[in-house]
Amino acid sequence: MSPSSRELPEISLRERLGVLLAFRVAIVTILLGGAVVTNASALSSLADPENLTFLSLIVGTYLLTIVYAVGLRFVRNLKVLAVLQIAGDMLLTAILVIATGGLDSLFVFLFYITIINAAGVAGRRTALLAATATAVVFIYLALGATQILVFPDIEVMRTQRTTGALLYEISLHISAAYLVAILAGYLANRLGEVTGELERQHSNVVELRALNANILESLNSGLLTINTDDRIIFFNRAAEDITGHTASEAYGNPLAKVFPELADRLGENPDMPRLESNYTRPGGDEICLGFSVSPLLNSQHQNAGRIVIFQDLSEVKKLELENKRAERLAAIGQLAASIAHEIRNPLASISGSVEMLESMADLDEDDAMLMRIIVREVDRLNHLITDFLDFSRPRPLNIVDTDLIKMTGEVIGLFQNKKSDAHLQVDLEFPDDLDAAPAPVDREALRQILWNLLNNAREAMPDADGAGRIRVSIARTDAQTQWRISVEDNGPGIPAPQLERIFEPFFTTKETGTGLGLATIHRLIKQHDGRIHAAQSDDLGGARFDIEFPVATSLSSPEPDLQGLADKSDNTNFERSADLF
Repeated sequence: MSPSSRELPEISLRERLGVLLAFRVAIVTILLGGAVVTNASALSSLADPENLTFLSLIVGTYLLTIVYAVGLRFVRNLKVLAVLQIAGDMLLTAILVIATGGLDSLFVFLFYITIINAAGVAGRRTALLAATATAVVFIYLALGATQILVFPDIEVMRTQRTTGALLYEISLHISAAYLVAILAGYLANRLGEVTGELERQHSNVVELRALNANILESLNSGLLTINTDDRIIFFNRAAEDITGHTASEAYGNPLAKVFPELADRLGENPDMPRLESNYTRPGGDEICLGFSVSPLLNSQHQNAGRIVIFQDLSEVKKLELENKRAERLAAIGQLAASIAHEIRNPLASISGSVEMLESMADLDEDDAMLMRIIVREVDRLNHLITDFLDFSRPRPLNIVDTDLIKMTGEVIGLFQNKKSDAHLQVDLEFPDDLDAAPAPVDREALRQILWNLLNNAREAMPDADGAGRIRVSIARTDAQTQWRISVEDNGPGIPAPQLERIFEPFFTTKETGTGLGLATIHRLIKQHDGRIHAAQSDDLGGARFDIEFPVATSLSSPEPDLQGLADKSDNTNFERSADLF
């Protein structure tokens, strides 16, 4: 047995001493107080040594208890205090037994109670010491009973016993004292071991519960459990973030109140392991959730409900849509390149032949006009084919770290100069603490992207007297790894059926558009490892385009003056292929 198991746990010693204090007061009050009450003359005859002894022991015990209680609060070495209390109890018991008849005293049993207390409070070793002290007291009482020792004024101790009977009685008392000490010490140690094991098990259970709770609360997926009545009994933190409902709102409520569609689907097919459904958050936002349902079993492996794990699949659905769109764009781009090569040569022959006929023949005015129409349309068709080729065969990008705030501001300034409109307001917004927004981009491509989005926003607005407004905002994404440029307008917005097709080549609602503007923007952003997303603007009510670029750590060499370049060019690179409606 290890040393730690031979003594009681230190952690419980203070509590055991407190119990001993209360037990001592109760014993004194019941036994000694009862003896005084039953002998009413003790209250008026304090000259009687026995009565005086009773009262003195009662008062002394209470005073010692108060001293022990104060010591329990301020003494650091509780083991010393425990030994002192046991020694004091042994002394009080010895005085009481000597004063009430010695070996014939009714209070001899208090020695054994004191030994049990010693074992329970301080362990087996202290119990054996208490048994030894008890043996000494009994030997002392035996000597007094045989009148070898003289006890003045206490004649009650003079008993008539033979030497053999006295030795037998003393031997029994001493043997009983040691036997009680051994048994009480063993039981106390076992109690200490069991108590320590219970405390360790309790600590393990608490740690396990805390670990389990932390794991469930740390999950990025929402998790809820329902009982057999389909009422929610657990709702983790991710579930609160995804649904917009707090755990207190969900606890105890039917599943149908939080996830009505999920409850209906499970009612139709209880064994359905996976499903997807749309969910409307309390604020009105609609998201797509993916659910995984599994049975919840109790400790007897009986059905206790269900476990539902769910995730917000909105971003995943967007990525899937973008991947499908990219695949379609790649196939269309290859087809466009092939068609463009096949058409360009005949167009050149037609244009050359018509120009030759126009120079050789003596044509009247009507025929000459028809010839010019043919040449003009051939040029327009050739221009369209050139756009096809630009879309299907993108040029290599010249990636440099660029300040998005400066570049966007210059494009907005150029746009306002070239597209003057008294009713059009274009604003650039970004956080006050943001001095620069460095991103690795192709500057020419970024200018073309911003110009086309601004031009689309302007053309989408009706020609009314009301002021048109375009807002461009720059900020970091929630993950802090991307820059987001948002272009919003207060136009009519984009109809929902067109949101999934606006980045497809040749899709346009304009009468003269080619449908390559947004497709080209999409391709350029993909070349930058960025993303573009179209939606309705919550603030302005029109369309909103969100562009995301990776964040750069620094800026490259100073950028050229965009306004100066604009004054020297016709801006055809900016204005080409910006067709949406």
